[in-house]
Amino acid sequence: MQLEWLIAALGVIGTIAIIGFVVAFLIYGFCLGLALGPVHGRNRDLGSTFVTAFIIALTYLILLLPGGIFIFCLAIILQWYVIKSRHDVGWGGAIVAWIITIIIVIVVVILLALLLGLAIFSALPLIPGP
Repeated sequence: MQLEWLIAALGVIGTIAIIGFVVAFLIYGFCLGLALGPVHGRNRDLGSTFVTAFIIALTYLILLLPGGIFIFCLAIILQWYVIKSRHDVGWGGAIVAWIITIIIVIVVVILLALLLGLAIFSALPLIPGP
């Protein structure tokens, strides 16, 4: 059959996507555990934060529904509620933990990209040329 290369390519892309999802899930779960420290959240062990990260990942499925900014805001509020209910913090603590988690994740991803040599910033004109 002539489409074997396409099936092989889709298999490779699917494998890379699954590995990327697992790595992102692990990073988010670990960073959520770190972010719950300043807001005095309970259940900060890795298992609990990974379960919370998995539930938060499921809330991103809501974004597949049509609805625009309303659905986006609903997904964020659900994420805050999951953090609030699973880790015994108030709404303010959940929002602060969520923001700290996002900041830590951004820093970790940038550091990983720079350390792995992906050079994602090489396309940006950070330094003016001659």
